[in-house]
Amino acid sequence: PTLNKRGSQYIDRIFTLNEPITDGVGRLRVDDTGWRIIGPDLPVGEKIRVTGVDGTALVVEKKE
Repeated sequence: PTLNKRGSQYIDRIFTLNEPITDGVGRLRVDDTGWRIIGPDLPVGEKIRVTGVDGTALVVEKKE
């Protein structure tokens, strides 16, 4: 079901930010791919959870 929806395979996965999210936008490196991420402003080192996909961007939130 995620064959042509690559971002969907990351939903509910936890990652650590290696770049901050500023003004609601950031970048996340997953394996060999860089992803644009959308979410609340967060600093480097914060744990995030992917909650969805918006076009070619991953939607994230702070992991509680």
